[in-house]
Amino acid sequence: MERKAHLLFCTVAVWSATAASAFAQEAAADAPRSESSADTVVADTGDTGDDGAIVVTARRREERLADIPTAASVIDGAALADRGGATGSGELLADQPSVRFNNLSSSITSEISIRASSTARATNGDPSVGLYRGGAYIAGGPVGGRNFTRLDLLDIGRVEVLRGTQGALYGRNAVGGAINIISAEPEFDLSGWGSARYAFETDALQLQGAVNVPLGDGIAMRLSGDLVEQDKGFFYNPDNDVYFDRQKGHGLRGQIRVKRGPVDAIVMAETQRLTTPAIHYQIFIPAGTPGFPGGYVQDRFNYPWNTAPRASQDIDGLQAIVRVDLGGADLSSTTSYRRRHSEYDLDNDAVSPAELARARAAGQVGALTPIDPNSASYVVDTTDNFSQDIHVAGRSDRLTWLVGADMLLLDSDFSVTTTRTPTPANPSPGNIAPARLHFESYAAYGSLGFDISDSLNLTGELRYTHDSRSITARLYDLGTGLPTGGPSRIIDDSITADNLSYNATLSYKLASGILAYAKVGSSYRAGGFNTRLSDPRAPNPVEVLFGNENSTSYELGIKGSPMRRGYFAIAGYYTDLEDLIAQVDDGCALTNPTCPVAAVSYLTNAGDAKSWGIEAEYSQGFDLGPGSGRLAFSGSRQGGQVRSGRYDGLDLAQVPDWLASANLNLRYPVANEVTLTSNILVSGQWGGKQELTATSVDLDDYVLVNLRVGVEFGKVGISVFANNLFDKIYYVAQAPTINRYSQPRVIGVEGRMSF
Repeated sequence: MERKAHLLFCTVAVWSATAASAFAQEAAADAPRSESSADTVVADTGDTGDDGAIVVTARRREERLADIPTAASVIDGAALADRGGATGSGELLADQPSVRFNNLSSSITSEISIRASSTARATNGDPSVGLYRGGAYIAGGPVGGRNFTRLDLLDIGRVEVLRGTQGALYGRNAVGGAINIISAEPEFDLSGWGSARYAFETDALQLQGAVNVPLGDGIAMRLSGDLVEQDKGFFYNPDNDVYFDRQKGHGLRGQIRVKRGPVDAIVMAETQRLTTPAIHYQIFIPAGTPGFPGGYVQDRFNYPWNTAPRASQDIDGLQAIVRVDLGGADLSSTTSYRRRHSEYDLDNDAVSPAELARARAAGQVGALTPIDPNSASYVVDTTDNFSQDIHVAGRSDRLTWLVGADMLLLDSDFSVTTTRTPTPANPSPGNIAPARLHFESYAAYGSLGFDISDSLNLTGELRYTHDSRSITARLYDLGTGLPTGGPSRIIDDSITADNLSYNATLSYKLASGILAYAKVGSSYRAGGFNTRLSDPRAPNPVEVLFGNENSTSYELGIKGSPMRRGYFAIAGYYTDLEDLIAQVDDGCALTNPTCPVAAVSYLTNAGDAKSWGIEAEYSQGFDLGPGSGRLAFSGSRQGGQVRSGRYDGLDLAQVPDWLASANLNLRYPVANEVTLTSNILVSGQWGGKQELTATSVDLDDYVLVNLRVGVEFGKVGISVFANNLFDKIYYVAQAPTINRYSQPRVIGVEGRMSF
């Protein structure tokens, strides 16, 4: 912690000196430049509505979306507001091709995958998608580091979704792609917005808003806030009279922006205190299963846990972004510090003593079936993440170039407390397994592009990364406080790895604003340690160490705006994966007489693999009498298979065969300053396997429909919404004894105003 504070202080000092020097350059004071590299700029939106004209920083420099030879999409704040905003990653990314949100019922254990990239469910591994906030890497850590937090989704300016290998510019873990959420920045006028939303089924109240205040010439402040109060839900724990999917808490963000001459600087501080939905699942054991003669099946929405379900996530963050126009080149620096504290409580057996006694008396559970109703786990993780990126981008004649470096320091203090019922044979009340993880990563990267002709461009990107990880983990008895578990529970280990990632792209501008490209690139997903070790009785004990996953991807694509107010993109890809990092489990289950507890999931190198797919998206703006509309489609077909090792021939897990979405937004004026609005979002998935096993169940197919209709009176609007309009309930996940279900329909009303 002291080291990170020292680094942050030094970085701020360096940039203060740089800014002071730049302010003194009067000759550069009037130098023209775009408003900021994080602004969403659309050329002539009132006429063209061309998505390809949006200016993004996908290649760490300002470019039009249509000019970037890679598969990328942008979700801007206005389009997001049209469909009611988003408070979770699933809502945010529902209309993105090849993007899947792996919902594990709690935001702190869920994760995102892109283009058939692997997931790390219920483990402490890194994600296969680079997660960024304002250009700063925010992923990593045992719990909560494979998903965006609710705070990240507050007051969004835009979201850049980069699909496919991004290792050369974005580095570690961007195997499937990278997602960069850029918060709305302070502007130099008085403006703001506010919304109040109420959902009837869950008795949920949400208040959000932002205010932008100019403080002087070239100085502005922006304050954003989020409050949620939801005591009810759909998934109920009667033993403790609490809902698993309740939410309660707040998020706050403050930003100061100073723009003077060639320097544009933003300092941001933010915090979140949140009770978030807890992990929940139904026990489903058919009749005739050994040890369960009558079968034991819980209600779909009522779970008799004697351990009260709970999950929370607190965030504290600081970020400083400095941009300097050097005259012919632009320098950008992003310094970020984030502390993420996540906790959750889990009933390992998912039954209370009273419920187990009832089930035994009813003949559902055998009298001698070894189930401990007091078995529970309490997980706590505090992860400190400090990152620094600095790069310079420029252009001269036919050359575009970029050089940069970044650093990531991550420390995680992680513990799992497991309780049990003491017995004469084993008087221990349980154990606690604390672990400390330290990760350092340093990288240098760059790119060079050459316009061979006015239409043909060749660009190369290269990145060298040095990673080092270390871990210390122990196991202590809760009763005596003494070490337990023997030598296998004493872990002091470290790994060091170097990686060279590259990307080479050949692009050609066709007629009518069409860009075709071919690219080949590499990336890696960082290896690490499994700290949640197995019950000593587990048939497949957890392996502590797993190594890096390396990938090489080949892609062909075409994109552009062939007609007014229209934009399309099509891409096909093939990826070779070496030492695939895959999630498996230790074989424990309530129905396993030798290890009758919940399984422990862990990561392992499962061998070489391949993945492939094709994706497409199209959006079109149109007039509707005096009104207007926009219709967007996306779809993808993907697949993958392990090609060596003990899992040879198995389909990659958590990869739907098909993903698709359609989004229609309409606005129709009916009187002076009175406009009718509507939005419908349809999304679905079909096919695929859930686990990396020969007996894996299929992923559940589903189609979800969200509908919103409203009316605006000038800058004040009111709307009603129905999420999951047709009340589709599907399996989020299935295991030998466990089912997880999706959320039923939610109907509500929202009021929104802006000024």
